[in-house]
Amino acid sequence: MSSKQYVSWLEHLARDNYQTAGKKCVNLGEMIRAGMPVPPGYAVTLDAYEHFIKTTGLDRMILEYLDPMMERLREDIDAFEEASGYIRNLVESTIMPEELQKPVCEYYRGLCGKCNLGEADVAVRSSGPVSMPGQFDTFLNIKGEKEVINHVVKVWASSFTGRAMAYRLQRGMRVESSPIGVAVLKMVKSRSSGVMFTLDPVNGDRSRIFIEGSWGLGESLVSGQVTPDKYIVDKVTLEVSKRIICDKAVELVYDEAGNVRSQEVDPGRREAPCLSDAEIVHLARLGKKVEKHWGMPQDMEWAVDSDLPFPDNILLVQTRPETVWTQKAIPPVTKSQSSAMDLITANLLTGRKLF
Repeated sequence: MSSKQYVSWLEHLARDNYQTAGKKCVNLGEMIRAGMPVPPGYAVTLDAYEHFIKTTGLDRMILEYLDPMMERLREDIDAFEEASGYIRNLVESTIMPEELQKPVCEYYRGLCGKCNLGEADVAVRSSGPVSMPGQFDTFLNIKGEKEVINHVVKVWASSFTGRAMAYRLQRGMRVESSPIGVAVLKMVKSRSSGVMFTLDPVNGDRSRIFIEGSWGLGESLVSGQVTPDKYIVDKVTLEVSKRIICDKAVELVYDEAGNVRSQEVDPGRREAPCLSDAEIVHLARLGKKVEKHWGMPQDMEWAVDSDLPFPDNILLVQTRPETVWTQKAIPPVTKSQSSAMDLITANLLTGRKLF
């Protein structure tokens, strides 16, 4: 099997062919081709995952372990964590075959060249062929060929989290196998990050764009450590019709060693907007372009890179079709509905993996 089937630049992936490298990789590639500001990167494909599992004998070992446990798994939810610990350790301790290591490293060196860096910091993110938000792992600020290889394997191992295996069992899928792709993307040095819906997620109003954001890496927002700022933008005029600026007490940043850590936000920024008005409007414009390209409302993730000037600092790191309101009839929007923004809850963001 050629290396081209194991690894691909994002922009070379075929649109809608999610079985190649998963939804995240394919959607990012489509955005790059459409001229959207997306961090450069490459995909490690589902073929690579399958080759790794089969060539190393992991498929046989995992099945032999799970077969005697199936009755327990059906009856005892705690058994999934036990199985997960064993299988993830098994996968992570298995060496990636040379025929996979070689293209993964070649493309990493190519990415470093694209970024004019000796060793680029990258995010190593899961990319499943079906949407399973929060089921798999993401690793940030990874540097060097060896570490990229190690963390690709760790993402593959996260296909066997307790939640992911329980999800598969409940839906009649094979518990022992769920191939996933991996996105290796240039790391965004996030000054701010968050999400954007190209409709109002409270009432489905498609004339609005809804933005949430906080300081630093988005994982602090995901974990519920902060209450994010909220902005509503008129999709036609791009006027910011409503904003709620919250007390953002903590942020995730990089320390001097390049590790991700949580720190208190200095008092001068805690209640300051994490986006300028110009950045809000630019984000909304990008949201409109992406929605037009896909022909439907989108649920997006964004980041503001502290190393770049405006507007180049605003990057899109994920998009997916909005799946709640686009699947139901939308009633007329009333004044009381339009003022319901304060009812947005943190579970809108549960399971997200942001920069």
